[in-house]
Amino acid sequence: MTTETPLHVLIAGGGIGGLTAAIALRQAGHDVEIFEQSSFSHETGAAVHLAPNSNGVLRRLGLKVEDIGAVECLGNDDYSAEGEFLESNDYGCSEETWGHPWHLVHRVALHITLRRMATGPEGQGQPAQLHLGKRIKYADPDSARLIFQDGTEIQGDLVLGADGVHSHTRKSIPGGDLTPFDSGKSAYRFLVPTSQLAANPVTAQYVSKPGHEVMWTKGSKKIVMYPCKGGSLMNFVVLHPSHESAHELADSSGAYQATGNKDKMIQIFSEFAPSVIELLRMADDQSLKVWNLLDLEKMPAFVHKKLAVLGDAAHPFLPYQGQGAGQAIEDGISLATVLPLGTPKAAIPERLQLYEKCRYERANTIQSNTRITGEGGGASSADETNFMNFIDYNFRHDEFVHSTEQLRKHLASVGK
Repeated sequence: MTTETPLHVLIAGGGIGGLTAAIALRQAGHDVEIFEQSSFSHETGAAVHLAPNSNGVLRRLGLKVEDIGAVECLGNDDYSAEGEFLESNDYGCSEETWGHPWHLVHRVALHITLRRMATGPEGQGQPAQLHLGKRIKYADPDSARLIFQDGTEIQGDLVLGADGVHSHTRKSIPGGDLTPFDSGKSAYRFLVPTSQLAANPVTAQYVSKPGHEVMWTKGSKKIVMYPCKGGSLMNFVVLHPSHESAHELADSSGAYQATGNKDKMIQIFSEFAPSVIELLRMADDQSLKVWNLLDLEKMPAFVHKKLAVLGDAAHPFLPYQGQGAGQAIEDGISLATVLPLGTPKAAIPERLQLYEKCRYERANTIQSNTRITGEGGGASSADETNFMNFIDYNFRHDEFVHSTEQLRKHLASVGK
């Protein structure tokens, strides 16, 4: 029986990043509490990319997402706005190329599974405690306290801020009181049964290749479609200049819950081919969502004393390289790796600094590359070369191995 003392970890936010950190820290033997402002009664979101770098982390934690309906991404098909086929590329989409597969997964299925792994009775370590309806007011990095808007507070050994792009914990890092800003783009999101697309002779061509992501692009407007939920659903992300749907977002603060207007969406894309418009007409009026893509200036640091931020609280991503969830997952595994069971409480600030050393350059580089991808149209050979270099940098990385090596070097440098 171990005599090593677990750390009491407080996590603000129960999204993908916060839950991944909770699972990894639980498995490491720590006591974890998660504080989520929502009630999880109306979970939203369509689908997300889990590239090989994030898939490797999840598999290490015991989750194979194909077991929850994830579809392996086998390639990308590009079409013009006029519906003309341009090219197909598989980007080397294979487990043999990258070490792990590239999957497309329904966000709600992923979230439910991560929550079960973090808080359920099965699995290694003490289940994390989940507290719902807890809105953060302030995080104290000196005492590792969370103060809530209802006047209550709790103290732990360290605080992890995984409270999203509108983070309150981020404000406790010097220079971190940053306000998210409009990136200039917004997106409609909706799901359509694959069978419905296949049954329509106008749209059937677009779902003829299982596991393929399909894109239609014209200038600043792009439609992205890819499968999830065992291939039974197609996820749509419909990108456009934010001013064109601004009235739909007036009171939403960029939230997923804003209901979109299908007629307006079709009007915005009226210059696209009739076959593409037919796809948009299949959106369900009740479940169509629209949200503003928010960006954030580079954080001066991810940590301060006994506080660290991760995921969108530290580095929100635009959806041009499918790495938003992946980088949050990498953050979570890195934190648990540099904080193994037996970490002295006095060493927490230096270990969080080590987490920042592991993650700061990589997360900000991918964030910058994502912006470049979003600005370019992929029309030139230079654009394509850049994109393939970005893919290689994104995919060919194992954050557990990287953080483990950084911890080894750190411990050797301090004589431990």
